[in-house]
Amino acid sequence: MANPPLDRLRLYAAAAAALVLAACSAQPAQPTAPPAPSAVFPYAVQDSRGNEVVFDSPPDRIIAFDSAAVEILFAIGEGHRVVGTHDFVTYPPEAAGVARIGDAFNFSIEKAVALKPDLVFVFFDSPIEDLERAGLKVLYVESLKDEFIQIADNIRTWGRITGAASAAEEVAARFQERVAAIEKKMENRGRGPSALQDVGGFWAPGQDTLMGEVFDLLKLRNIAHDVEGYAQISPEVIVERDPAVIIAADPASITGNPAFRDVTAVTDGAVFKLSSDALSIAGPRFIDGVEELAALIYPNLFE
Repeated sequence: MANPPLDRLRLYAAAAAALVLAACSAQPAQPTAPPAPSAVFPYAVQDSRGNEVVFDSPPDRIIAFDSAAVEILFAIGEGHRVVGTHDFVTYPPEAAGVARIGDAFNFSIEKAVALKPDLVFVFFDSPIEDLERAGLKVLYVESLKDEFIQIADNIRTWGRITGAASAAEEVAARFQERVAAIEKKMENRGRGPSALQDVGGFWAPGQDTLMGEVFDLLKLRNIAHDVEGYAQISPEVIVERDPAVIIAADPASITGNPAFRDVTAVTDGAVFKLSSDALSIAGPRFIDGVEELAALIYPNLFE
């Protein structure tokens, strides 16, 4: 078909412009939405050794040797990239089919190589040399120890690495909104009850941990405030410091122990077990655990 004459094209363009102007004058001005974040390559991540790991494109096959990384990748819709992980990953259910290559004391380099990954993500440094010697690309980032709001930053980082920046931003922003909602409810709340988290065998987190920060957010007085990281505390210390609330991996080990019969948390029926391991993994579910704990301690404030 012959091209239309130039004058006719000009006429069409003028008519279209007139229609657009008419539509704009008939409609009120609409606010402009901020542009969605996009992944731009190359993208560099600084690892825990201070080195830059550069991504020229999204890795297709990722060994994510970290529960939080696995949960983040599935949450942002990139779980299909995960081809390997460690033995203790239990969430999400879709991760059940991901190959296991060991644990922190039994990392199988042979299995890792056989999976032909584009990236191996680890949170501890012992296997790095062997992995790199095998020709694998490694990203080593230590697990978060405090400031759990950084979980949102980690979600965004994985979005950039995988090219799913927009989906990651939605998950990260929602995480931050839920934290902010708790902060809002707690801002006029006075000092809360004394508390202990027993993760098993009377091992408890100190203030320099993610749980220590959760206690601060909920204005709880951590009776293990003088512990660094996680440490085992004695029954005598628990009795002496008399927590009003105990979050226990095994409540029976507290309520069934005669040594604790006069502890306030026991006499008041405030020994709780959370419904999941969300507070032990620095991923998107962490805020679920914070909200559950808040509702247990302040039922009238958090419904």
